[in-house]
Amino acid sequence: MNHRGRFQVQGKNLEDSNSWAQDVPLLAITGIELLNNLHERLRSSDASIRSKGFAKCRRFIAAARENGGVNISGMGKPLIKSFPKNFTERLDLEVHLGIAFIKE
Repeated sequence: MNHRGRFQVQGKNLEDSNSWAQDVPLLAITGIELLNNLHERLRSSDASIRSKGFAKCRRFIAAARENGGVNISGMGKPLIKSFPKNFTERLDLEVHLGIAFIKE
């Protein structure tokens, strides 16, 4: 698989994720669906703590879509972003290989 990554929620008593591994770049709409699916699986208290993080991640995906996606081929390392940054209770976005969040 040439395009891989995941969304992961973390915290003191929580760890869950949705990942992708596919031969074609991840569409932005598919990324939003994966993110929403992860959000919906959380207990309401865990979702509430991370609501701003999920909103910021959705905005990041939308901005990436408008700029041709995230292509880590030239970066030499995975893209790892935390929403909010440096918090224990957070949402992480990881793009490990290839391209993600392109237009449909």
